[in-house]
Amino acid sequence: MIRAIKRLVGGRDEPTAADAGLGYEWSLGSLYGERLEAIDAACSAGGPECYALFRDLDADLWALLLNQEYDAYPGIRSFLPGMPEPDLQRLWNGAAGIELARQSKAFYAAACARYAQHSSRALAASRVLDFGCGWGRLTRFFARDVEPGRLFGCDPVEQILDECRRSGVPATLTRSEFLPDGPPFPEPVDLAFSFSVFTHLSERAHEKCLSALHASLEPGGILILTVRPPDYLRLSPLMAEQLDSLGPNPGERLAGPLYLFAPHPAEPSHFQYDGGEMHYGETVVTLPYIRERWADRFELLEVDPSLADIYQVMLTLRRR
Repeated sequence: MIRAIKRLVGGRDEPTAADAGLGYEWSLGSLYGERLEAIDAACSAGGPECYALFRDLDADLWALLLNQEYDAYPGIRSFLPGMPEPDLQRLWNGAAGIELARQSKAFYAAACARYAQHSSRALAASRVLDFGCGWGRLTRFFARDVEPGRLFGCDPVEQILDECRRSGVPATLTRSEFLPDGPPFPEPVDLAFSFSVFTHLSERAHEKCLSALHASLEPGGILILTVRPPDYLRLSPLMAEQLDSLGPNPGERLAGPLYLFAPHPAEPSHFQYDGGEMHYGETVVTLPYIRERWADRFELLEVDPSLADIYQVMLTLRRR
């Protein structure tokens, strides 16, 4: 799969810290050496319970360790999930390496903070679902926060789930449907998150996925997901037709409930194409739409922009 993706992308690998001649390895040793050496020794002979050893580390340090661009701490490196090749990271997420780790950490930290604010259940005692997990980019961040066996991930692309399995992402994984008729797992969860999924769905797919997430959550459970802000209409060439359809005063139209979707080409080589109508593309959904159409299933609690990625607005919702 990796070789095929490299042929598709046609790019070179992301420079690593070693390529640059320096990186953050010396900083890890000088700032956290004693603590990391103790964790490294424990991980060398430990099992899944060792993820809890990372729980009290700063989120930035956790992100650096997960990124694996260091040679020290072999016990930690072999214990934590492996990273996909940079070409695959860029193909799936538009960035790779430290840049992608920075974006991932920002969402992870914000999601943990909102869950702590709005849930009565501690994250360590919660069941957590990554809906649209891809190669486990964010799933792995939550591995330290929950007990073994309480982390779940699903995605409609079997090849990318194989990458999760190959790299050792510590979650129960299953393939979901592009148009799901029910929850991906029979057991309900306390927290579900879905990063950059509802930013790409047709209205029919979005409705199906939202219902599946509602069915996946315990009553009162928390859903955290991202949507595109209206300014994305100006950024994406694929959305030019949708922007033109709003007329001379798009701001007025965007103040109301709107769902704007531009499908990607329906080509067999597209990972998210499953035959028939294309339900994956570029999507902008307005907050009035969400408040109006989702209100029977979810209460909108928070709307958080992110400087790490201004075109991913995080919504925190509670299942009714």
